Amino acid sequence: MLEIIDKISKSYRHWKEEVFSLDTDESEFQKWLFIHVAGVLFGGKAGELLTLCPDQCGLGIDRQLKVMEALSGRWSFNYLPLNRDSGTAKVVIYNNQKVSDALSRVPPCILKDKLNYRVGITPRQFLKEIRDRWEKTGEIPHEVGLALGYPVKDVLGYMGLLPLECMGVCGWRIYGDPAPSLNRCRKFTEAKQGAMIFLAA
Repeated sequence: MLEIIDKISKSYRHWKEEVFSLDTDESEFQKWLFIHVAGVLFGGKAGELLTLCPDQCGLGIDRQLKVMEALSGRWSFNYLPLNRDSGTAKVVIYNNQKVSDALSRVPPCILKDKLNYRVGITPRQFLKEIRDRWEKTGEIPHEVGLALGYPVKDVLGYMGLLPLECMGVCGWRIYGDPAPSLNRCRKFTEAKQGAMIFLAA
């Protein structure tokens, strides 16, 4: 935990000084975003699916997306709106390399033949296809978990594409050996806790 907080403080000290010097709705949204994407920024998480609500922290959804765009370069993340209705917007914040690594670990026979994605698909292409399938069916495809940092074995096990037994739950269902899943979950939690401690200090 201390390592995470130290890493955060070194990289984000100037941002914190700036955001706390502002008494605005935008600064509150930036702090909310910082906590909710901490797993991606500091915990090795491939991505995070966020729900943006109207008037969240006093900002409309369009303004929230503009703040997100402005911070994407500063915080080194990618993002893509996946779904929007009259009430909310679903946006994925992701680390391009982490999503690419996850996709590369899916056996080609499953990625292509079972899930109907092109072998060698880029993270952005993959997420755009997720968006298109969601729009077409009205349901988010389960394979989005590959872009959200869940272990590949757990995503494919949940979808019935690997013959693995469900071994428990840690924010998602664990299949096969629970140790790597529990370790990953711990890192994600510590990153979020570290972000909260950093902001409160």
